Amino acid sequence: MTEDILDILQFVKTHPTKTAELLSQHLNIARQSASRKLKGLVENNLIRLQGKGRAVRYELIENIDNFNFKLNEKLDEFLILRETLIPKIKHLPKNIVEILQYGFTEMFNNAVDHSCGNEINVEIRTTPVSTFISIEDDGLGIFEKIQKAFDLVDIRQSIFELSKGKLTTDSKNHSGEGIFFSSKIFDFFCISSKGWAFVHNDDLIDIMYEHDIEYVKGTKVMLEISHLTNKTCKEVFDEFAMPDEFAFAKTVVPINLAKHEGEFLISRSQAKRLVARFEHFQIVLLDFTNVSTIGQGFADQLFRVYQNEYPNVQLIPINTNKNVQDMIDRILVVQK
Repeated sequence: MTEDILDILQFVKTHPTKTAELLSQHLNIARQSASRKLKGLVENNLIRLQGKGRAVRYELIENIDNFNFKLNEKLDEFLILRETLIPKIKHLPKNIVEILQYGFTEMFNNAVDHSCGNEINVEIRTTPVSTFISIEDDGLGIFEKIQKAFDLVDIRQSIFELSKGKLTTDSKNHSGEGIFFSSKIFDFFCISSKGWAFVHNDDLIDIMYEHDIEYVKGTKVMLEISHLTNKTCKEVFDEFAMPDEFAFAKTVVPINLAKHEGEFLISRSQAKRLVARFEHFQIVLLDFTNVSTIGQGFADQLFRVYQNEYPNVQLIPINTNKNVQDMIDRILVVQK
């Protein structure tokens, strides 16, 4: 399948209505030519046409497969990978196959080793432009398990700690890197449990959802990757390693996740929760996207007190507005 066709299919995915008109503008061709291209895709069973007149809607042809596995210690994620996913993706480019293999085996193994459940359900949806994977268990629930294991104040703190990386309840057998890197490698990543969810969309700020989602008794992980992506696993691993090193040494922390709805980041206690486990990294990128202001106590605890205690951890604020940057600069001036 050519890149031109994949580009049109991706466009159809995001523009299911008024498709011919918008496609003609996208490709700078006549509307009749755009309609002929869409008709050809329908005839080749790549998209389907529904409705008539103004209600016309185009949809990608989607193949859905479901698998169920009883949980036991002998369940091998690589054998399950070969049985379920590989036959559906072996025709895809090498970088995409590698990404899908990494995400599938990491998330399936997490369910086997950590869920304490009875079964795992796997759903695989394939379209001409993307592959979607869902892995759901009926176990304890990841956020609740993390909260209890690390004695955290609430579920929000569990999600926030998970977003930093290097978090595991079984350090002997797991590095705690799988969820972090899967969330960065895939175009869409969502992990949900008992009315809570952590979502990462490519190039968008990480989001925490509370209750306004499907209720999952155990843990459900959803992954999606475009067949057009040029990303590679190595590229993403290298992004979070130090130069000339292979270890996971750098993380990005979405500061917006550290505050509850309606809260402002003003207190030292909030900053103390924020910096938990920062000492496991050499560089911490503090992403202040969607943070309008921070208090003096919060900033002082973060950029003076913590930095004095851990001078080898480099804190780098990014995506700050003027209010936030002014407060940080004020603390840094005092520090000098």
